Amino acid sequence: MFRILKVALVTLSIVLLGACTNMKGASKSSTSLTSFLGFSELPDWYITSRYTYPDSDYRDNDFGLPVHFRDVGEGDTIVLIHGELSSVHTWNRWVEILRQEFRVIAIDLPGSGLTGAPRCIRSPEDLCPENLSRDYLSHTLTYLIEDLKLRNFHLVGASYGGYLAARYAIDNPNKVKTLTLVSPLGMQQEPPFMVRYLDNTGLLSEYFQPSTIVTTMVDDFYANPEKITPDTLQRYIHLLQGPGAHATNVRHASLARELMEYGTQETLSNIENRALIMWGNKDKWGDFEHAERWVEEVPNAMMVEYKGIGHLAMEEHAEDSAYDLIAFINDEPLPTLEGLGRNSFTLQDAVNSVGDKEALFGDGLPEMTDEQ
Repeated sequence: MFRILKVALVTLSIVLLGACTNMKGASKSSTSLTSFLGFSELPDWYITSRYTYPDSDYRDNDFGLPVHFRDVGEGDTIVLIHGELSSVHTWNRWVEILRQEFRVIAIDLPGSGLTGAPRCIRSPEDLCPENLSRDYLSHTLTYLIEDLKLRNFHLVGASYGGYLAARYAIDNPNKVKTLTLVSPLGMQQEPPFMVRYLDNTGLLSEYFQPSTIVTTMVDDFYANPEKITPDTLQRYIHLLQGPGAHATNVRHASLARELMEYGTQETLSNIENRALIMWGNKDKWGDFEHAERWVEEVPNAMMVEYKGIGHLAMEEHAEDSAYDLIAFINDEPLPTLEGLGRNSFTLQDAVNSVGDKEALFGDGLPEMTDEQ
């Protein structure tokens, strides 16, 4: 009877979610029918073989969990912290760009990516997803930064990772050189549908999570779903189906929902560092109206708005956002704010900005076309 009920609930979930997501993408990216239906989790060897980097490294936190991170490049250090239901892989394009000039450390938080679910305290060889908490995440971040002996670094966080980065900066102002937050969570807002779905169906979702859950979530992350590549979609599905992932996904959703519904208890005015707030104005996951509130509450903050971009500017608008970060770190004008970002300034704009075109170019100046 329970088996029949479970199958019925899975079918209902797929039908409901399939109405607003990429069903074809979910089926093509799943490794099997049971993966598509969400009954099974992928083995660790499969996840690590597909998604480990040549420069992947691990350090145990003080609870016996090997924390995965990348450490590449040379120069001033930038630390990257991903958001809920994401992984270090969200920074792929940024790392390629930033490593040319900086040392870049990108961390897989507990319950995410190749770090995976927390270990049991008394039996470190076993997984205990229920140990995942806000303090566990913050403690692990602090522990790893101390273990790597990082000082005077640039800290970047996205979404829930933005909240964690802000919290770290408040507690450690002398270690952080600059703070950059990409669509950070922390202000009160209505949680997105997928956050409420995973949290409300907690016990059920710990046993099965159809791939359509992930495709719906990724669609929400992007303002332009057509920019989601098959490889990106497959990566999200696979990494959210690793060992213990069903339960940790529910925990991440619960933590995000709590932060969204109640807001942060941190005093943001205590952030002493120079700060940059990046936000896509078509964000369907974090409320864009909160961008100005972050700027108002963080004393030394500025904002860059990405028009037509969603929650993950570092994925959907990678090049422009990465070069804005570099300019900010170097205390230079941001290309996007100066009108030099991709798709934000054209030759026609330059021509139109000239007052007396005839005096400068003569009367034979042609009108610029999109092709020119």
